[in-house]
Amino acid sequence: MQATLLGVLGLALLSTLHAQDSIPVQADFQQDKLTGRWYSIGLASNSNWFKEKRHLMKMCTTIISTTAEGNLEVTSTYPKGDQCVTRNSLYTKTEQPGRFSYTSPRECPASVLPWTYSQPCCACSCLGAGFELKAELCPISPTGWGSKHNIHVVETNYEEYALVATRIFKSTGSSTMVLLYSRTKELSPEHLEMFTQFSREQGLTDDEILILPQTDKCMADAA
Repeated sequence: MQATLLGVLGLALLSTLHAQDSIPVQADFQQDKLTGRWYSIGLASNSNWFKEKRHLMKMCTTIISTTAEGNLEVTSTYPKGDQCVTRNSLYTKTEQPGRFSYTSPRECPASVLPWTYSQPCCACSCLGAGFELKAELCPISPTGWGSKHNIHVVETNYEEYALVATRIFKSTGSSTMVLLYSRTKELSPEHLEMFTQFSREQGLTDDEILILPQTDKCMADAA
């Protein structure tokens, strides 16, 4: 029985490693050039929360900075009702430049269910908060708490766009997320097509891919 269990665990580990290796990382990644302000342009995901909440999602902002330890501090600003909420998250560097990890601190308490939130949630907060948004702020991902996130900066020219992909592992299974960021509120059709094509290559379908609607709400608060 023990040998069988070890075999299953070994296969699960190999599967996880293979999933990580299947996502490319920007060659000669220069972390200092990734810092600054970004706008969320596109979001793709095969998680259940995305299917349920995609019609509420809007463009928003993320500020990236580097800590003294070489990690990424990511600050996202998104609307909550008539207010603008800011969330800070820390992504830990790995041995591979351009790849980071994030682990949510705890499971979402059952006391906050069922979910009744109806206000728009900002998609860029997914990167900024790793989907671990408190229920009273933006409960778009009740199963995201306690999950492990492997974050890859897939491709960027630092001055126009950044394509970021994340594998999310939790007790109930795994999912994939792809985010497209821009230094301005608009990107060329070529960049949008690149995002769409890459998302499809990661196994995401067209109904799991979204170009986020523009909004001016909470943009100034993120400056």
